Amino acid sequence: MPFLWVQRSRAGLRRFYQRAAVDVAVMALVLVSVALLVIEFYGGARGPALRAIELAGDVVTGIFIVELSLRWFAAPSTKAHWREFWLDWLAVIPVFRPARALRMVRLIRLFRMYRFGLLAHRFAGTFDPRQFEGSLRESLAHYSGPQAEQIQLAPDLFRALANLLDDGRVHDEARALICQAIAYYITPFDVLPEEVHGDEGYLDQVYLCLWVLNRLRVELPEHVLDQAWEGEGELSELLAEELPKAEAALGEEAVGQVRRYVGLAETTGFKASQPAHWTPR
Repeated sequence: MPFLWVQRSRAGLRRFYQRAAVDVAVMALVLVSVALLVIEFYGGARGPALRAIELAGDVVTGIFIVELSLRWFAAPSTKAHWREFWLDWLAVIPVFRPARALRMVRLIRLFRMYRFGLLAHRFAGTFDPRQFEGSLRESLAHYSGPQAEQIQLAPDLFRALANLLDDGRVHDEARALICQAIAYYITPFDVLPEEVHGDEGYLDQVYLCLWVLNRLRVELPEHVLDQAWEGEGELSELLAEELPKAEAALGEEAVGQVRRYVGLAETTGFKASQPAHWTPR
């Protein structure tokens, strides 16, 4: 029971940190922290006013310590957490007051704004599907962790969707379905965000692509799908083999979350038999 409670707590925290509102709140706190630091050093405050500013800065830093600690608790591995947030931990050192000048380390928090900026850039109008696919292929080239067989399909599946979107034979209803899957690929606010799970976080995208391509077998001629597929093997055989595996690896709850996220919750045809809370294995 205690172990189950821990797993559910970690899953709940991961879902909480996926919300866009959390990112907005963190960015606001970063700006508040930097503003307090500038006032502390250059605002000319003295006596009680200076102590109040320092206290406010320490409170904000304390909030960051709690936030980072909970992210660490929810992370799939300590290594993944420290690879992503080591600079953020460095920025909370000044709360221990080794020296007043060291409080300038708080400026490192501005790098969090840069990170969120990179995520936002994925929504920019300059998005290039081919460039995204190449970056994805390079990122996953040496991945050999859990569900590697499915996750390695991510670049080829994305290319198949992009090819279909460029195909004039694809009707509007099918295009809408394809756009839903592509949008889910590039959004950072998905069910298993890569910022938390690393490369294992592509499993939900792979599942959705497989599901959409399988659905398109009813909507489009078989030869249209076959021409869009540039990966190894026959697409029909791949879908029959890998879609059930991806569903089982995600679990029923995560599958439902993915489908609800993209507005496909009312569509029938999925079945999953694994535990409701997905964790990397």
